[in-house]
Amino acid sequence: MFLEEIVKIKKQEVSRRKALVSQRDLEETIAGLPPPRNMLDAIACHGPIAVIAEVKRASPSVGVIKENVCVCQVAREYQQGGACAVSVLTESHFFKGDLSYLNRVKQEISLPVLQKDFVFDPFQIYEGRASGADAVLLIAALLDQQQLRDLAALASYLQMTPLVEIHDNQDLDKVSSLALPLIGINNRDLKTFQVDLGTTVRLRREIPSGTKVISESGIRTAEEVRRLKDAGIDGILVGEILMRASDPGTKIRELLSL
Repeated sequence: MFLEEIVKIKKQEVSRRKALVSQRDLEETIAGLPPPRNMLDAIACHGPIAVIAEVKRASPSVGVIKENVCVCQVAREYQQGGACAVSVLTESHFFKGDLSYLNRVKQEISLPVLQKDFVFDPFQIYEGRASGADAVLLIAALLDQQQLRDLAALASYLQMTPLVEIHDNQDLDKVSSLALPLIGINNRDLKTFQVDLGTTVRLRREIPSGTKVISESGIRTAEEVRRLKDAGIDGILVGEILMRASDPGTKIRELLSL
């Protein structure tokens, strides 16, 4: 199973990183940083539907998307195209990302930066914040309810926005009692990699109206964006189609041509 394999690899990676830097060192770095940029405000200011544009070099479902990528240039184009925030893959094995991308992107744009990785250890939250992340992805399928509660609380304590990702009703049950400000619905099944936008439409009905909801994966056309908007979605997270576009800014504007 994909998640089991990635967790095994990530645990080894996190163990190596802990040997290089302590949590205390990270806390000292964080103390000298300005407050994170507000992801929730950014989403609210980019209605009727916001775009979180993703820097993604590769993925397990499609392989390499773009070999030679200037992450800073891509981020600038995303901002110019009207994105509300930029998502940065930092997972190296499957997605060819790097933790250093966070700060590099952060220095180039004024938008919030979301760290997208497979997070299960509090150390990763501190590490992401110290590297410039304003928000962090937490995947419900990867964590039990107590882990979700603790990691979301830690992110909030560090003034970051936790984006908690769900895919099915089992995930929804895990998060239902956590009073989360932002939930992502992944249309891609992490076991089969099949995509169904109906997943967002179905699960959105079960989420309180006061929670902002982001639809993730498989979104390619303005018609699909319109369908999601009509279903009550506040924003979309888009990566592959933007990374493949010759002009990512124009592609964002096309998606938003409601």
